Amino acid sequence: MKNRGLMNTLAGMSHASPAWLAVATAAFVAGCGGGEGGNPQTPNEARLQVARSGDLVAYFKAKIAQRVALGYPGTAITVPTVGGLSSAGSVVTHTGGPLAGTAVEEDDLIKAEGNMVYGLHRAYATDTGREPPRLAALARAADGSLTGVGRATLDAKFIPQGFYVAGGGTRAAVLSQQDPYADRQPVVAAADASITVLPEYSRTLSLDLFAIHKDMAPAQIKQMRIDGLLVGSRLIGNTLYLVTTWSPDLTRFTVPAGATASAVDAALKDLNTAALIPTLRVDGGQPQPLVNEADCLVQTGNASLSLQLTSITAIDLTSSSLARTSRCFAGGSEAVHLGARSVYVASSRQYRYGGDVANAVFPADSRTDIHKFTFRGAQVDYDASGSVDGHLGWDLRRLPSRLNEYQNDLRVLTFTGKTGQSGMPPVTIQAQQASPALLTVLRDSGRDSYLGPQAKLPIRLRTARGDQQIDNLFFAGARAYATPFTNTEPVWVLDLANPANPTVAGELAAGGHADHLVPLPNGLLLGVGKDSALGGVADGIQLAVFDVRNAAQGKRLATQAAGGRGSITTLDSTRPVLNLQAMDGKVRLAFPARVYQAPTGVGTPPPVRGYQGALRLEVSTTTGALAQRSMVVSTAILNGDTPGLYSRFDIANERSLQVDNVAYQLSGGQVFTRAGD
Repeated sequence: MKNRGLMNTLAGMSHASPAWLAVATAAFVAGCGGGEGGNPQTPNEARLQVARSGDLVAYFKAKIAQRVALGYPGTAITVPTVGGLSSAGSVVTHTGGPLAGTAVEEDDLIKAEGNMVYGLHRAYATDTGREPPRLAALARAADGSLTGVGRATLDAKFIPQGFYVAGGGTRAAVLSQQDPYADRQPVVAAADASITVLPEYSRTLSLDLFAIHKDMAPAQIKQMRIDGLLVGSRLIGNTLYLVTTWSPDLTRFTVPAGATASAVDAALKDLNTAALIPTLRVDGGQPQPLVNEADCLVQTGNASLSLQLTSITAIDLTSSSLARTSRCFAGGSEAVHLGARSVYVASSRQYRYGGDVANAVFPADSRTDIHKFTFRGAQVDYDASGSVDGHLGWDLRRLPSRLNEYQNDLRVLTFTGKTGQSGMPPVTIQAQQASPALLTVLRDSGRDSYLGPQAKLPIRLRTARGDQQIDNLFFAGARAYATPFTNTEPVWVLDLANPANPTVAGELAAGGHADHLVPLPNGLLLGVGKDSALGGVADGIQLAVFDVRNAAQGKRLATQAAGGRGSITTLDSTRPVLNLQAMDGKVRLAFPARVYQAPTGVGTPPPVRGYQGALRLEVSTTTGALAQRSMVVSTAILNGDTPGLYSRFDIANERSLQVDNVAYQLSGGQVFTRAGD
C-alpha cells in the first residue's frame, strides 16, 4: 500500500486537528488498494430474479416458516417496513427550474396553472359537524387576488396526500390514502390479547382524476382504488408513477409461533398467488390484479420477516381508461428514493432484533441491498442491484433521506454499528453510543444488472465532546452536509463532485441553524433551526445564510430570528415542505410556520400569543443579505384556547405558494393571499 508515511503523519496529527480530519484519514485508508467500480469479484447476490409461476407463494411460505422458527406468529398482522413518504432530493422553483440538482415535480396541496390556483383541502371538524376534503378551483386576477370558481368534494373516508396537474392544465390527479379509522374494526394482536391494532393490509390508495379548465369547477372523470400504502409518486410528462407497499391479509391462514414444518405446510396448503397480490378497482368495478406474477421480482437473500410487496405503477393520465403497467418487488423494503427518472428500493440483508425500531440491534456485518427501477414512458423496468455495508439506521423519519441520486450516481449513507443514537436529544443520544457511518457511491455498470460501488467514505465524527453520530445528511448536488444530534457541534461539509473520491472538505459553524439546510444559487446555503438551551424547547425559529463556495472555509453572512419559544415550521416534519421563487439576484422562500410572540414580562399577557401562516424570506444571491417579509396570516393564536389549532389549522396540512409578487397560504380550508412585502 502506497503513501504509508503520509497516513501515519495524518494519524499522529489527529489529536490536535479539526474534527473532520479523523474522517479524512479514514477515507484515505479506505481508498488504498484501488478502485471498486469494475466487475464484481463475486456473483451479484443482490440481483433480483423474475418470478416464475409459484415463486411468490414459495417466497411467502419460506418467510412464514422463518417467522415461526424465530418464535413469531407466522401470519400475524405485519406493518410494512418502508420509511415515510419520500422527498424529491432536489430544490425546485415555482416555474420548475432547478436551484440545485435535477428538477422533478412532486405532488402538493396547492398549485398554480395559468390564471388558476387549485387547492386540495383536507377534512376538518367544525362547530356543527365536519367539513369534507375537497379540491377547490380559484381564478387569479391581475393583482393576485382570488375568486372561488367551484369545488369538488372528495370521499370523506380518505385523507388527501397531494395532487398533480397534467394534460396541459386539463387534468388534476388527486392522491388520497384511506383514513386508518374509517370503517375499520380493530383486531386483537396475536402476541398480546390486551392490545388491539388497526391492520395495515386493509388500507387503500385512491387516485381521483378531474377535468379542469379556466373558470371551471373540477369535474371528476375517473377513479382508481389500489390496495396498499402510498410511499412516493412522480409525474413525468403525462405519466404518473406511484410507489406503493402492500401487506396481504393472511390472518385466515393461522400459523402459530413454533409450529412444525409439517404444520406450516398444512396451514398454507390453500395459499395462492391471488391472495398475495394487491388489487385495484376502476370506477367501483370488480377488483383486478394490480400486477401479474410474471412482472414481479424476488430476492431470496432478503432477510426481512415482513410479509410485503412493493409495487411501482406507471399510469397514463390522458388515457380514457387510465392505462397502466406495474412491476413489483417481493421482500421487505426499508426505504425508497425517487430520482428524476428512477426509483431505488433499499432492503436489508439481515434481520434486526429489538422491541422497536429506535432500540433495534443490527447483526454484525449488516448489509443493505439497493434495487434500481427506471421510468421509461409507460414502462417501469428493473435495471440493476447492488449492496452496501451497514444499514440505514434507527430513525424511520430519516430512512428516505439516506439515499440520493445525482448525475446517474446513487449516494447512500449507512451505519455500521450494531446499536446507535436515534430520536430526539438529549435522552437517546446519552443512552446509546454513536455509530460510525459510511457513504457509498453506486453506479449502474450497464452489465450484469450491477450497481457497482465507485467509492466508500467511512465517517466518524470526532469532537472534543467525544464521537458524534450523524443525525441527518442534506444532499445538495455535488455537496452534502452532515449534521450531528448536538446542535452546538459544527456541520461537516462533504465534497462529492468526484464520485470516485468523495472527501470531507471542512466544517461549518452552523450550530442552532442546521435543522434544515437549503442550497441556494451562487454557493449560498440557508439554514433553519432553533435555539434549545432550556430543556430542548425551541426559543424561536433561527435563520442564517452561509457562504459555502469554499467548502473548507464556510462562513456565516447573515442571521435572523422569528418568534419566541414554541415556534415551529413544516421543515420540522417528516417530509419538509417549502416554496422557492428564483428572481434576478435574489431568492424568495415561503413555508408554513406557527410563530409565537416572545414574552413581554410580568402583567396581563396580551390576548394574541402569535400567528400562523406563511413565513416569508428573501435572500440576496449576490451579498447573502437575509430579510423577512410580512407573514401571510391564516389564523391568530389566542392567549386562551384557539379553536381548531390542532385540527382545522394543523400546520402539517398547510402549504405555501408564491406567484410573481403574491404569496398564497393554504390553511384551514381556505387560501389566504398577500401581495407585495
